[in-house]
Amino acid sequence: MRSKRGWTAPCIALLTFALAACSAPEAIPDFRYYRLAPAASVAALPAPLLEQPLVVENFRADGVHGERPILYANDGDSIKVSQYHYQLWNDPPPVMVQRRLQELLSQARVSAYVTDRLSGRVPAYHLTGTVYRFERVLVEGKSTEVVLGVRLRLQADGAAMPLVERDELVRAPVSGDSVEDSAIALSNAVDQVARRLITALQQRKPSA
Repeated sequence: MRSKRGWTAPCIALLTFALAACSAPEAIPDFRYYRLAPAASVAALPAPLLEQPLVVENFRADGVHGERPILYANDGDSIKVSQYHYQLWNDPPPVMVQRRLQELLSQARVSAYVTDRLSGRVPAYHLTGTVYRFERVLVEGKSTEVVLGVRLRLQADGAAMPLVERDELVRAPVSGDSVEDSAIALSNAVDQVARRLITALQQRKPSA
């Protein structure tokens, strides 16, 4: 028969192993960062629509729409949105939308010079924007669409009224259930906003 003393060492070793297992930290999931997909090509206009430089100012967003964690809603018209903990945008949504519009408006030659900064001594048009929707929609765990909402205002220096003021709400379908699929769909939504803005500029009535 084994003595009590003979059981002591194995029991202590087992207890030490159990305590170590309990105190071991849980594995932290990898953070994943997403950026917008490459912009769709936009045909250059025959001639610039604006006679002065265009400054695409820094866009803004209120609350969680200005933060990097990716947002999702369980209904396209839900008043509730949630954040992912480990899946983030590479840059805040207002920054991504502003840079994307600057790229596309420059590509379309809306103005001979499109930039994000310019001396205040140079007369120019200024495009400002506020992002109020930028999320994917999940219904029963399946991605159904993405929603982008942005308010745009284009105004010339010294002008009393804006040249263009628009509230764009775009709902774009997604091709799959992954976050990457939603990032591609949101990229397409921003491209659609750019095309709508260009069309609005083309259709505006000349000032008297």
